[in-house]
Amino acid sequence: MRESEIRELLYGMYEYGSKVIEQVRPIWGLFVAGVSYVLFPDQAYVPPTIGLCIALVLDVITKYYAISKKCGGFWKAIKAKKITSESMWKGTKKKLLSILVVMIACGLLIRFTPFLPEIAITITTIAYAFMFYREIQSVVENMIEAGHDDLTWFLDLIKRRKSEILDEENFENKNYNSRTNNYDNNDNIPMI
Repeated sequence: MRESEIRELLYGMYEYGSKVIEQVRPIWGLFVAGVSYVLFPDQAYVPPTIGLCIALVLDVITKYYAISKKCGGFWKAIKAKKITSESMWKGTKKKLLSILVVMIACGLLIRFTPFLPEIAITITTIAYAFMFYREIQSVVENMIEAGHDDLTWFLDLIKRRKSEILDEENFENKNYNSRTNNYDNNDNIPMI
């Protein structure tokens, strides 16, 4: 190859690379790949995540609905400053962060137990089920707050099912000392 051909080839590679960086944005691709790697290490994680995200969206919508109902309409609630982006974001931000932390922990769990993925998937299923029940409970509470008292039976059912999950998995342990982060009696350590 001649020097001019090499120079032309290098210039073409440079142009191609700069177009990729400007138009495709490989950083976003790397970010999405990293998030997918951590949050979805197994296909079993996708449906619960979709269900949980739908429940989160429903929670926000029903909260807006409940506030609007109390104020006599959506625009009246906005005028009365009951619905503001700052107040709604504050509560939603905390909830999203806590759910994201649990999702990341569950995703990393399967990476640290590659020889027994069933254990990680079982623990993740319990965690996602608990988060889902919590979100659905919030949705129903919002609807009851909006005046749909006919849903109280459903709220009782959700609370009962949530407590059954906790009792089945022995998460409710009265000997746990949160101050020392230890169990007072080693015989009662919950087994998952």
